[in-house]
Amino acid sequence: MTKRLIASAALACGLLLPNAHATNFNYNHIQINVLANPSGLGGLARFAFMEGAHFVAKGDTQFEGDWYTSAGAGFHAPVNEFVDLYGEIEAAWLRRPEDDKHDTGDIATVIGGGARAWIAPPFEATMYVGSIIFDKDDSESIVEFGGRFHSTETLSLGATWRANGLEENRLIFSVRYLY
Repeated sequence: MTKRLIASAALACGLLLPNAHATNFNYNHIQINVLANPSGLGGLARFAFMEGAHFVAKGDTQFEGDWYTSAGAGFHAPVNEFVDLYGEIEAAWLRRPEDDKHDTGDIATVIGGGARAWIAPPFEATMYVGSIIFDKDDSESIVEFGGRFHSTETLSLGATWRANGLEENRLIFSVRYLY
């Protein structure tokens, strides 16, 4: 019964997306982030290890005895010729500046998904919604909206607004190198 249900769902997904054959965006990139309000630095790297799947690693700091690092795996799939959906699950190790009870940081699971869409040929819009889960009774939401300008085939500039329960709302400026 379960095998039939899975096979039926896979067939239905395949029939509903007849024009989507490959992703619309490159998921092999390295990104440097400049964090604003409060200021800091960060980075992100994604590596597509097969069609439709990628590894991800992230990190940032405000240089106040704090850090956020995470690594995991994700999927990416086209919806149509302009939009991709993606999702990621990560293991995170983090410490916020005002956290005095976790000297060595705290462990969490991060799960989320988003969309990337071409607005015009060099302009991309992004959206991400997720959750940082510490345990069954403690979690924080993540919401991000942003845009990117692809100046060349291998370089893009971006701005993202991020809101989550760990820190103040912040603006993030980034440079991404696509390889």
